[in-house]
Amino acid sequence: MRTMKKRLRKKYRVGEFRELCFKFTFDYKGDVESPECEQFLHAFISDCIEANGLNCEGNMTDEGCNICAFAEDPTQTNETQRQAVKSWLEGREDAELKAMGELADLWYYVD
Repeated sequence: MRTMKKRLRKKYRVGEFRELCFKFTFDYKGDVESPECEQFLHAFISDCIEANGLNCEGNMTDEGCNICAFAEDPTQTNETQRQAVKSWLEGREDAELKAMGELADLWYYVD
């Protein structure tokens, strides 16, 4: 069996060019309109996401927060970063982790 050329691996984002992410959901236990929630979000971004070399996107509503996180270089997203986010959220009294997904392919991830 022939192996795929580097140019094609890069084009199809496979092998060393595979970009990974992980999705998670949590509930903020307080009022999402409160100043405390703003402080929580600031801490979440600076102490949890940025401190672990991650970027994220998602949304926060009264029903919860849905986030997709990935490394600044998505080919470098790893299990250590995923565990760090999980531990940070589990250590907070003002948030409840609902679900933590496994590492998945960013380009072919289906909800």
